[in-house]
Amino acid sequence: MIMTPAIDSFFRLDGRVALVTGARRGIGFAIATRLAEMGATVVLADSAVTVSDAAQTLADQGYAASSIVFDVTDRKAVDAAIDDVVVIHGAIDILVANAGISYEADSATHSDEDWRRVMAINLDGVFFVIRHVGTHMIRQKRGAIVAISSIAGVKYVQPEHHLGYDVTKAGVAHMCKVLGCEWAPHNVRVNAVGPGYTDTEMLADVGSAHPEVLKRWLDDIPMGRLMDRREIANAVTFLASDAASGITGHLLMVDGGYSVS
Repeated sequence: MIMTPAIDSFFRLDGRVALVTGARRGIGFAIATRLAEMGATVVLADSAVTVSDAAQTLADQGYAASSIVFDVTDRKAVDAAIDDVVVIHGAIDILVANAGISYEADSATHSDEDWRRVMAINLDGVFFVIRHVGTHMIRQKRGAIVAISSIAGVKYVQPEHHLGYDVTKAGVAHMCKVLGCEWAPHNVRVNAVGPGYTDTEMLADVGSAHPEVLKRWLDDIPMGRLMDRREIANAVTFLASDAASGITGHLLMVDGGYSVS
C-alpha cells in the first residue's frame, strides 16, 4: 500500500523561516500572523521600530516571531538585514515582499518627488529584497517568494487617481512572472497576489472621510464587499506552501471579482 501525506500537511509550514516586509500592521501583519499559525518561524520587517510590538504580539500568543528594522529603499541596509536573518535562522524559506505606499494625485500634477518615492519603495524596494533573498534561495536550492501587487496593477481603478502606485504594482506583477520562470530551475518559486479593496485601517479612514467613494468601490465589486485582510493572507500562505508546488510566475487576484468585471 502506498502511503501518501495527509492533504493538510501540504499547507503546513513547520520548520520554515518566513520574512515579511511591511509587517507592522494591516495586510502585512495579517500575512505574518497566518504564516505563524501554519507553523512558520516569522521575521516581521518594517521601517518603523514599532514593528517590534507587532512581533511581540505574536510571540505572546506562543508563535515563533521576531522583528527587524530596515528601509527597503536602502540597498545596503536590505542586504545586511537579510544576511543577519540568514545567520540567525540558517535560511529564509519564504519571503513576502509586502512593503508599499500609495500617493493620490491627478497624473498631470503628480510631483517628481512623490513619483520617485513611490517608485523607490514599491518597485526598487521590492526588487532589492527579492534579489538578495533570491541569492540565498538559489544557493540553498529552494524557496518561495510572494510579492504583493494590486487590482490597480491590472485595471484602471476609480474614482481615485494614483498613477505611480498603479505602475509600480503592474511592475511587481510582471517582475514575479519573469523571476518565476528564470528561477524555476533552482527550485525557487516566485508569485504575486493582487488584493482588491481590503478592510484595513487605511481604507477605513477613506471610507469615514469619503463615504461616497466607499459606496463606489462596493458597487464595482461583484461580491459587494471589501476583502478581509485574512483572505489576502490565506492566498499568500497558499502560494508559500507545498500545496502550490507547481505554481510559479502567477498573479493570484483576491478582489471579489473586481478585476474581471
